[in-house]
Amino acid sequence: MRPADPFDSASAPAAKPRGPTPRWLWVALAFCFLVGVWRIGALYLHEPLIALANSYDEVRYSACFDLYPDRRESIQPAQNSPEAPYSRYKFVAAANPICYWSTELLFQGAAAAVYRIDAAATGAQAFPVRWVGAFKIGALLVLWAGFNWAWIRRGEPWSALSNGLLLPFLFTDPANTIYLNTFYAEWTALLALYAVAGLILIHEGKPARGHAFGLLVLAASALAVSKIQHIVLPLGIAVAMLAIGRWRDRVWLWKGKALLIGALAGLVVQVVQLQRDSDAIRAINVFNQADVVFTALLPNSRDPAATAEFLGLSPQCLQYKGLRAWQMPGFPADLCPELTKVSRGRELMALVREPDMALRVGVAGFTALHPWVAPGLGVVEGGHFAPLPDSFFSLSDVFAEQAALRVLLFGAPFAALVVLLWRQRWRAWPRLLTVTVLTIVVTLGTLTVTVLGDGLADVPKQGHLVYNAALVWWISALVTATRMLFPRTRRRARAAA
Repeated sequence: MRPADPFDSASAPAAKPRGPTPRWLWVALAFCFLVGVWRIGALYLHEPLIALANSYDEVRYSACFDLYPDRRESIQPAQNSPEAPYSRYKFVAAANPICYWSTELLFQGAAAAVYRIDAAATGAQAFPVRWVGAFKIGALLVLWAGFNWAWIRRGEPWSALSNGLLLPFLFTDPANTIYLNTFYAEWTALLALYAVAGLILIHEGKPARGHAFGLLVLAASALAVSKIQHIVLPLGIAVAMLAIGRWRDRVWLWKGKALLIGALAGLVVQVVQLQRDSDAIRAINVFNQADVVFTALLPNSRDPAATAEFLGLSPQCLQYKGLRAWQMPGFPADLCPELTKVSRGRELMALVREPDMALRVGVAGFTALHPWVAPGLGVVEGGHFAPLPDSFFSLSDVFAEQAALRVLLFGAPFAALVVLLWRQRWRAWPRLLTVTVLTIVVTLGTLTVTVLGDGLADVPKQGHLVYNAALVWWISALVTATRMLFPRTRRRARAAA
């Protein structure tokens, strides 16, 4: 997501130059760029490779191009490697490969094309995964620079500063950059959300334009297709934007309509994908179902036996309560055969039937977000579940040490919404209202789908957008507070207009 200057009215006219760009802004953006490039480059180029190891999710995407880690031929190509990442990949014609459709495939496809050219030109058999990271970094810098320039053209230096600060403080945090040199889709989802939020805010108060409408449709579709877990996230954002426009301005905002079209297009793609059938996909569904039942529902039920009976599970299944699917002593469907017959609808009915369980599951979901850097997987090539080296600073460590900071991080946007709505105080900060609503939608939408789709087994990784959304809100709030300390600058800007 991208924060903005809340002092600009939602009903402001189209952008026009407001005099020369302040020199301090150019200095600040240059500083943000240099620090950001240094942080991202240090991790990207580090030897040995620093990246999140493969929990198996990577294979769902890399298999689309027959790409697997360069390792002994005796190891099955699709086998996971949670202990450490691999820096080199090779083409392997594996039997019955699984291929998940995702926006992430754009970066991987570009890298695969480079690998094919390299193989044809030099006869190389293995290729550096850093090509994937290079394309991802390039996409980030293009988006970041584009939004900076758009805010500068609009004459909003404080909005440009908010956007500029995202590079050194958010995008280049190792909690995000460990996904660069991987085949995971988390980085792509983050960029898609950044594009959606940035386009919403940069066109605040502007009339509909063909290119802007099309870009929002494309960005919303990209977010919906980035990961199965984000299948309804852009739809939630679209509904929120339509609701804000109807409530605040008594109109159906064109941005909401564009988002709705893109969200529905992406939703159709994902619904079709969910109907695909193969042994691998069925196995993944069983593991996900086991995680929901045994890590989320039963442990948080006031009467696990009654809940299990309502779900249609036999009493013997209760012994696996609290276990992740991979911790069970066998394939979940073999240990608890009734598991395959538990539908998502039945799970939702169980939550409706027991509201206090739904509340406990929600609280447990927020608690399970800790830490931001996905735990349980190695991040150093050649290591054995080696953590991030101490030489790399991450805000994940700060939040991990203080539970109160996590409460403040995630709770502040909700408190801010109450304050903004109280006596219509949002009229002074209309854009801050938009940022706050976006943050809350991303937080609740991502966490809900994560918990109901995968239980509490992998919340930090699957819900990593929640941290990003909350941090964007805080950057927006801090820039807003700083802006209020310089009313003279504000008056000069208005006079120049």
